[in-house]
Parts: sequence; structure tokens; C-alpha cells
Amino acid sequence: MIHVKTRASFGAVAAATALLAVSGCSATAPVDDSADKTSVTLENCGTESTFQRPIEKVVATSNAANIGTILRVGGLDRLAAVVLNTNNDAVMDSMFGPGIADVPHLDGTITMETILGKQADLVVGSYSGLFKGASGVTPESLQSNNIDAYVISDSCRQSAAADSALGTMGPWDALRADVTNYGKLFGTEDTAAQAQTELDSRLARLESAPDAADKPKVLIYDSGEEDLYTSGGNGAPNGIIDAAGGTNVFADVDNTWFKASWETVAKSEPDVIVIMDYKKSADEVQGKIDAIKSREGLRDLDAVKQNRFVVLPLAMFTSGFPNIYGAEQLRAKIEEFGLAPSSSIDWTTAPSA
Repeated sequence: MIHVKTRASFGAVAAATALLAVSGCSATAPVDDSADKTSVTLENCGTESTFQRPIEKVVATSNAANIGTILRVGGLDRLAAVVLNTNNDAVMDSMFGPGIADVPHLDGTITMETILGKQADLVVGSYSGLFKGASGVTPESLQSNNIDAYVISDSCRQSAAADSALGTMGPWDALRADVTNYGKLFGTEDTAAQAQTELDSRLARLESAPDAADKPKVLIYDSGEEDLYTSGGNGAPNGIIDAAGGTNVFADVDNTWFKASWETVAKSEPDVIVIMDYKKSADEVQGKIDAIKSREGLRDLDAVKQNRFVVLPLAMFTSGFPNIYGAEQLRAKIEEFGLAPSSSIDWTTAPSA
């Protein structure tokens, strides 16, 4: 089990870097562009992996917040397609500026045919998403098609087993790894370094906020009807809750995302319930709140009686740079509920440099 206590702050939004030029073709003979290719070796999920550069056509899947990381390090112009609900475009714009709406959005099952159709030279995915292999797309199958694969760092497997628990590093360290690696992959190391500085500054500001004597217990409600899909001690939400001054009710579960029974949820007695907004329909959030209020064992919790619900976009709570925004917004709500001392910090503004 990974237990990491850290926190972070704001900073300038990065400008997207220009694409690397690829040599043209001669009218008389084909040009060997291998001279324009370089490679970069970096550590991804504990393995030294070599990637070919320039990387110009990225298909980013599995994790909306990770798309935010790519945007923050200057990778907008590298995106050939993303798996992102278009209703989340405005969420991304609010954090990283406009542009994501112009990138093709994929929907439905992502197959190898989908990826080949985008002429991808890099596919980003997770072992909790695309790389589980349900559609036949895995890092190995991509390699056999001469396409590089990058595994989002918070989804690294703890063993080689296909059903291995996920999470080999703390949530903020997983984000730092992705920021650094994307900077190397896209040739935007300076922008990535600025992003690291911003992240650490904003975490430090959260760390400076006073804690309650008894930290509020926080439940993540992602989805589910027969049981609850939530997040354990290795997932990004655990780092977000910790940075905001709370305690994840499932911090002792050695996994990233998992299913919990409603009985277990009720016994956890959360003080705050965070509702993940997928932004798929107008009644989605209210449906989740109504589901909680209708369940015996949950409707009598103080958190439910006092409506201590916090609604935040899922795009802030999967692993990625938007996590720091999620932590700040959650901290603001915890203070508003009177569950943590007032910090006198305006969490909607950037900290001073």
C-alpha cells in the first residue's frame, strides 16, 4: 500500500509548442526520412522504454484528466484524437485555454482499426481502461503494428498478472512522472519543468492550510447502482482528498479504482460525499444523489441529512494535471462545510509567485 502525504499551487498556463517538421518528398526519388527520426528512452511503469520521435499523432484514451496533463506540457498540437466527452471541453478550456474542441473526439469502442485510421504514432492508455485489452488493444498489439504505447503512470500494475492490483507510486508522484515523460516525448521539457514548479507550488499552498483536529472522511461516488465504483489508496482521488485536508474512507484499499458494497459504504460513515460528474446528461448528478438518499443505512448519515455533497467533474479526478484544481475546489467546500479551519485563502485564484 502506498501512503504519500504531499500537496501543491497555480502558475501560468503553458503555450502549445510547434510541431517538429518532417522532411518532404523528392519529385524524382523517395526520401529516406530516417535521418529525421530520433529516439528517447524513459521509464514507464518501472520499465525502460524507447520511443521514436518526432511524435506527431497521439491518440489519448482511458483518462480525461491525463489529457489535461498533455495540454499543460504543450502537447495540444500532437493530439490526433482523444477519448473525451465533448461536454468536458469547457472544463479543459477553463484550465488550459481553448483548443481541445478542435481535436477529433472518439466515442464507443476503441479498436486497432480506430487507431490505425488516425495514423497514430503513440497511444496513451491505462490498465484500468483501454489497455485492459477488451477491444484487443494492448501495448503488445500496438507494438506489433509499429505504434508506441505509453501507460498512464497511476495505472501501472503491481505485478505481471493481468488481474494485478494497480498503483505502484503515490498519486502526485504518478502525475509528476507523466509530466516529465510527456515533456521528453514531445520535446517540451521547459514547459514540463514549468508545470512541475506550478504543481509543487500549488500543493505547498494546500499544505499550508490548517487541518482539522479530526480530518473529515470523504467518499468518492464515481458510479454504480448494485454497488459503488469508488477509489482506493492508490488512485488520484486519494491524493486529492489528502491534499484538501480530508481522509479517503477507502484509503486502506490497495488499488486505484474498485467496487464497494453499499453496506461497506454505509459503515464508512463519510462526512463528505464527492459526486463525480461525467457530464453525460442533465439528470446524472441528481440521480446519484437520489440513489444515496433512497438507500437504507446511507440516508441517515449526517453527510446526507446536511447535504454535504460536492459535485466535481470526473475530468478532475482521474490521474492528471486537473487533479490540483480538484484538490483546491474540494478544500474550499470542506472549509465551507465547517469541517476544516478557514485558511483565508481564495482557492479560485492563483497564488502569488
